[in-house]
Amino acid sequence: MLLLSLLLISSISYSDVLTSFRDGWADKVLYMIMIDRFNDGDPSNNNLAGIEYNPRDGAKYSGGDLKGIIQKLDYIQGLGVDGIWITPPVANQWWDPWVNYGGYHGYWARNFKEIDEHFGTIEDYRKLANELHKRNMKLIQDIVVNHVGNYFRFRNGKFELNSGSVPTSAPTQYPFNLNNYNDPEQRKRAIYHWTPDISNYADPEQRLNYQLSGLDDLNTENPEVVEVLKDSYHFWIKEVGVDGYRIDTAMYVPKTFFDEFLKALDGILSQKKDFLVFGEAWLTSKPYENSADLEIASYFDHGFNGMLDFPLMEDIKRVVKGEQPTDFLAYRLTVRNEILKRGLLVTFIDNHDMERFAKGVTPHIVQQALALLLTLPGLPVIYYGTEQSFEETRASMFAGGWGSFGEDHFNTNHLLYQFIRETIEFRKKHPATRYGEVRVLLSERRSAGLLVYELKCSEETLIVALNTANEPRIANFKIPYTPGTVFEPIYNTLAGTNLPLTIREDGHALLRLPGRAFTVFALSNETSELFQPNVSLSLNLKSGDVVRERKVVFGETNARTVYLYFDRKVESELKIEPKDGKFSFEIDPLKFDPGEHVLLIRAMGRTARDTIYTEEITFRVELEKRELAYTRDPLDDDTGPKGTYVYPLDPTFKRQMDIVEAKVESIGTTLVISVKPRDLTRSWNPTYGFDHVTYQIFINDPNKKGVRFLPFQNFEFEDWDWDYEVFATGWQSAIYSSKGAAKDRFGLQLGSPEVFTEDGWVKIIIKGDWLGNPETFEGWTIYITSWDYDGIESRFRPLLPEPKAYIIGGGNPDDPYIMDDCWLEIGKNN
Repeated sequence: MLLLSLLLISSISYSDVLTSFRDGWADKVLYMIMIDRFNDGDPSNNNLAGIEYNPRDGAKYSGGDLKGIIQKLDYIQGLGVDGIWITPPVANQWWDPWVNYGGYHGYWARNFKEIDEHFGTIEDYRKLANELHKRNMKLIQDIVVNHVGNYFRFRNGKFELNSGSVPTSAPTQYPFNLNNYNDPEQRKRAIYHWTPDISNYADPEQRLNYQLSGLDDLNTENPEVVEVLKDSYHFWIKEVGVDGYRIDTAMYVPKTFFDEFLKALDGILSQKKDFLVFGEAWLTSKPYENSADLEIASYFDHGFNGMLDFPLMEDIKRVVKGEQPTDFLAYRLTVRNEILKRGLLVTFIDNHDMERFAKGVTPHIVQQALALLLTLPGLPVIYYGTEQSFEETRASMFAGGWGSFGEDHFNTNHLLYQFIRETIEFRKKHPATRYGEVRVLLSERRSAGLLVYELKCSEETLIVALNTANEPRIANFKIPYTPGTVFEPIYNTLAGTNLPLTIREDGHALLRLPGRAFTVFALSNETSELFQPNVSLSLNLKSGDVVRERKVVFGETNARTVYLYFDRKVESELKIEPKDGKFSFEIDPLKFDPGEHVLLIRAMGRTARDTIYTEEITFRVELEKRELAYTRDPLDDDTGPKGTYVYPLDPTFKRQMDIVEAKVESIGTTLVISVKPRDLTRSWNPTYGFDHVTYQIFINDPNKKGVRFLPFQNFEFEDWDWDYEVFATGWQSAIYSSKGAAKDRFGLQLGSPEVFTEDGWVKIIIKGDWLGNPETFEGWTIYITSWDYDGIESRFRPLLPEPKAYIIGGGNPDDPYIMDDCWLEIGKNN
């Protein structure tokens, strides 16, 4: 080994990101807590009205409070985090009979300047802040400026007050108590927008002025409202000493409001030095698009110094959990470089308003997502319970709370607790993880697999490599450093590699990673001797070639043995022994998914050292789409197996669960399943373009033995079984095998199908890899069912005898969760 005197770095210039947050918020990690579900420190404040508290009911208070958080500060700090972000502690509407749900979560304000009685007193809150500050930890309070609770509504054109609301029928804080539209004076004061519910979240007029899910929309254009909100949130800074605010539903408020609320001479930012304000704009971009990223970044121009990074969250779900192409994430990481120079991006993998990342996956997949999150620039947030492998979105940490199964969950020896602590320690030792600019070196354009990128800041250079596939991957890729440069592994999860990355004379490096591995390499001060093998190889296949039919590839080499690797898969290794310096092999396009594929060749001479790896050859497979089966389903049969089911009463429910048509097509071994609903709605601005329906699609391969029950759907066949299940909502998708499935559990997740809408159809693309790349689909059958899914509660929409706002009626909880269904049968001719 020789001392490396000079490294020739590529001509691309680099600059640190987040420079304005150095030695500050960019160096921290937060822990998000839902107060009611964390720890009960004072049982005397649990049941205050006799209706709103029930730890056996997820819609009601469970008993967590501020004292409970104080009692667990050792546990929280032991995780390695630097502060907490808590859900709003303010006085709330405890119970709303119109929707049969409670304000335990804190977002239904009754009074913005009082502590909710279930959570304790302002003295408790002051003590929490003081105890945190003694530990050099920060306190972030979640705040709402868009709405209060659900105290009035417009129904069939008529104004109604919520007289049954508990504990009060109106907010108790002036002027928000002026909420009677029928009083001409109160109407004139215009404290509220006096509007109906949002029915189309894509409409800016509705989004900014209508009611969000029935919550009374504040008129933030009214100067009186602005001043009272400023006063309310000055209060917590002055009286408690909070260190920052997370602003809920920021995208539902005009940006001009924040110019005054945050940036004015008496705005929130004037109250305390280094005060953090980050907002929620729940927007995600499609793959290779940055519209949401740019819109989120625009809030930096209106006083926000941080924003929640929803686009990154979505792509981590797509790629790490859903096994979609790692190139999606590569694009997102590149987009973030410039945005991070404008403001702080607050990163996360899940939160209180969505299904937990851990739902339905093994812990090592969660570890990989957390390792990624905690080694990227931004302000990472760990949602409470993640460190205990929680799968239920709002389950309780303490034994007496909802979803706890009667056990406390403060185990500091838990695998994920220890993993998070160790990874945070690594982050704090390496500035590139906090300020480094990302440069992508390798990614997969068609599937799960490798993602390699450089993190470079003024102090250090790191290379991060991960494999999102469950099987080993191998790659030979170019690194823009001087040949002989060495990168040593310094951080490994899930049995990553201990071998260094060494740049060979041709400027390439070889990487081999086990399934789900995550490794960080650091630039070494030493170099490696260069060796030029005496091996050559040539092919009549070159990058850019298109394969539409069987193709025989011919090659020449002086190597003794040749090994082929398709799509960087180690398990695809094909060994060939050339004869008289010649060899050949066949590419059958019907055994590949359509799109881009990669071929790597290893040619070995007389010794293992005398080996070369070719540059990767990229070719495309193009195949015609074939229709395999089609069916038209009757209208008005979206009423359940016995014809008794009725839709929930909320006006956003239409006839989304009525299946009108369905078809299945093939492109090679890829299946495209299309379903046309009677009403395709986008009321809640879903990522995939449809809402208020979820499709559970069951696929039977006649050559396999599957299971007969449908997970979570209270139904079992007598003489039919399935081998694969597709679960698709407007926000998430997954494909499972029947292996490991139970009546109350999905099977083994294989990936996340691409889902989108087109011409009124919901289209779902299922890669042949997940189905074992079958030679034929002859005799396969597909059973499609429709229902709905509650993303916040992470469960299928409940079924009861009587419908409610978000509950399906006309049945019992143990009846089949099937609103409509249809069959597709693939015949012999296909």
